[in-house]
Amino acid sequence: MLIAVLFTASVSAATVQCKIENERIYCTYHLDRSDNQNGKSVEFHWISPQSPKDDRIRHFNIPPRYGSVYDYRFLPGRAKGKWHVKVIDLDTNESVETAFIINSTDDSMFEED
Repeated sequence: MLIAVLFTASVSAATVQCKIENERIYCTYHLDRSDNQNGKSVEFHWISPQSPKDDRIRHFNIPPRYGSVYDYRFLPGRAKGKWHVKVIDLDTNESVETAFIINSTDDSMFEED
């Protein structure tokens, strides 16, 4: 009986996952739709490995019964190193975190011809 309870708890837990694709870093917050009957407010906290000037906090409202929301940043111009992304559920103050590593960036996107 205890095993079933633990398994159920882990299935409904919120997660955040990040991927780098097409010169962008996408981070998606997933939650169980059954935990979102009235809508939720969340904040994405992007934490730079080097400079607080590159940190960012963004607020999102998730409509009722939706199961995810995402934020993205452009890869060019981001600091190299281990980034942390924390998503806070503002209704419950619970949070989930993930990290990813940027090994290199190409700033050519911002260069003028």
